[in-house]
Amino acid sequence: MRDALKYPPLLTDLGHVGRNGLPLNSDPGFQHEIEQCREWGFRLEISGDKVRLVYDQEQLVPYWIQKETPAVAWDWLRVNGFFRLPSTNSEALDQARRGAPGGTLVYAEEQTEGRGRNRHSWFSSAGTGLCFTVVLRPMQPIKTWPLLTHVASVALVETLKEFETRRPLSVDLKWPNDVLLSGKKCAGILLEMISEGDNRAAVVGVGINVHEGSVPDSLKSSAVCLDEAAGAIVPRRRLLVRFLHNLQLLYQMFERGDHAAVLDRWKGHSSMWNGTEVRIIEGESSRDAVTCGLNSVGALLVRTEGGRLETIVAGDVQLKR
Repeated sequence: MRDALKYPPLLTDLGHVGRNGLPLNSDPGFQHEIEQCREWGFRLEISGDKVRLVYDQEQLVPYWIQKETPAVAWDWLRVNGFFRLPSTNSEALDQARRGAPGGTLVYAEEQTEGRGRNRHSWFSSAGTGLCFTVVLRPMQPIKTWPLLTHVASVALVETLKEFETRRPLSVDLKWPNDVLLSGKKCAGILLEMISEGDNRAAVVGVGINVHEGSVPDSLKSSAVCLDEAAGAIVPRRRLLVRFLHNLQLLYQMFERGDHAAVLDRWKGHSSMWNGTEVRIIEGESSRDAVTCGLNSVGALLVRTEGGRLETIVAGDVQLKR
């Protein structure tokens, strides 16, 4: 993939050996990988004839992510880490087309062409946020797969609520894929699918503004980073691992066919699914309506100003201020 820069093998090796470190050598390739890791913010320590990776809960080290994520819905997590990618969703879709199993994780420190729903772009500055995608192989009918957006949304909200923060987090879900903190967007989810003969897969992309610098100045009126809202620094790997655990629990619920339970959990975290005035934007046109529920696969039900009941499956839904 053009503009892709994958983690070097050294990073996985250092994560695996832990405190023991690896012997230093003068090989130019080895030295280049050390400098590359340092340039991207990984904390390496050289002592005597050994190089070690300093352990913390921030660094997105593939082996540490795999080791710390409990296996619940899949046998083990297959981790693909990149310094840079155009889009984690695009990479995950490519891997799914090549047969990647469910429980494959693709993440990047930086996205150069990150995207959200309806072709919106997603700003992804190196080392400040979380940008990742999980490949899933659902057994449920494909018509129910849109619910996977709700599965991921609930998993993320419940993950955020697990963290002890200096300031209480006011978390809300905006249909279909936005996580708001005190009314500002902190995270978004993008579900994409492939169905090519027997090869069917869903990829769930997640973008989270975590640290300062993850929200550009031009968006600060409508977006916020988690650290700012929490009044504390939230370690990225700890956040990712907890989310992956909660995602598996909700995914199992989905795979059992407990779709109403998934929707009830989603509604429990959203103030906007019933009785909220919204503006629906589709292309160049827009219309006002009031939300009045969700259908069985998570589409939004609204009543227009003319009294007509509509089901919204696409388009932008904006809150009326």
